[in-house]
Amino acid sequence: MSSRKVRVLAVGDPAVEVYADKNYKILNGWKKDNDIDIDFNIVPWESYYDTMMEDFKSQKPNYDIVMVAGHFWLRDFVENKFISPIDEYVNLFPKDYDYEDILPIIREEMKLDGHQYLLPSFCDGHMVLYRKSIVKEVLGHLPKECITIDELIQMVEKVDGFQGLRGIALKAHVSEILTDFLPYLRNEGIDLFHEDCTPSFYNDKGIKALNKYIALRKYAPADTNEFGNAEIKYQIQHKKVVFAITWGGQLGVVLNEQCKELEDIGFATLDKPWNVTWSFALNNNSKNKEEAIRFLAYLTSKDIDKLVGSYAGSPVRKSTYLDERERSKCPWYDAHLEMVEKYAKPLPSLKGSGEILGILYEYISKAFNHELSAEEALKTAHEKIMQCGR
Repeated sequence: MSSRKVRVLAVGDPAVEVYADKNYKILNGWKKDNDIDIDFNIVPWESYYDTMMEDFKSQKPNYDIVMVAGHFWLRDFVENKFISPIDEYVNLFPKDYDYEDILPIIREEMKLDGHQYLLPSFCDGHMVLYRKSIVKEVLGHLPKECITIDELIQMVEKVDGFQGLRGIALKAHVSEILTDFLPYLRNEGIDLFHEDCTPSFYNDKGIKALNKYIALRKYAPADTNEFGNAEIKYQIQHKKVVFAITWGGQLGVVLNEQCKELEDIGFATLDKPWNVTWSFALNNNSKNKEEAIRFLAYLTSKDIDKLVGSYAGSPVRKSTYLDERERSKCPWYDAHLEMVEKYAKPLPSLKGSGEILGILYEYISKAFNHELSAEEALKTAHEKIMQCGR
């Protein structure tokens, strides 16, 4: 066995399981042809950020590669010198890597200030799933391919309780709630932050958006405030709800043979979704950067992207979306590609994003759980964010 080893810190997302799944032979495929061992450690989402930050600040890091939530964390990590630019290592990529095959909008997300720091794994953007037969029977028609939050709310209100199903499942666990709420905010014509990164959510439109989100709770399962990816998957697969919004990176694991009446699932995009590309970065303290880059070139290649797409549901390369065999396995590819390229809008690149966004998760959750009013929660979050870095 080789004494050389590349160590990867990966986020505990269902989409990431494909890399370690022995049926897909991704890690074994690398080890078979290379004299470098791989330690691929998957850490649960709830503790992932803290684990990663501890390693960034360690003089002797445990990991050479870390998974990064794209533009969500990029500026913060670059300005704190947690991750290294990969520009100087592109000569190590194989000739058939074809970086231009990666979707242009995703290639842009991999860069900051003219330098590339990331290589993409999979996308996580808002996608709407629904039970076609119930929606058609109750409403007389199916939703459009792209819907607004207000249209979603109107449909949820009408279908709730039909055949004993709840209208919608909300991914409202405290570790998920901010990004689940984001489309409701954008529906009112505002965002979390201005382009100069100052908060823009504490106003009448922000309060209205949060109250709309909270109001949907009465059409959701009682414990929807505990729902993350696994719970949303269960609600859809076991036909407990009519509507649900989940991530594109969950579609493959939700819409599989375990899903009841799979052919009855329809999907749509939101007109103002958010998308982030989970990606790989080099830990700045790594002593194995060249070996790590060679492994990442393999892990983000065309062949592996097809496997990630069919398993997770959200590939990052044009060639995967255009492959007829892959499209037949994943009928949502057209809708997902449209979400990524046409509708999704990133957040501004924030310095100190971990602390700032943590405040928002906490106080939006407090409002959703009726510990504070929507106005009190957003006001307090605004005040605390304005104190950050002072």
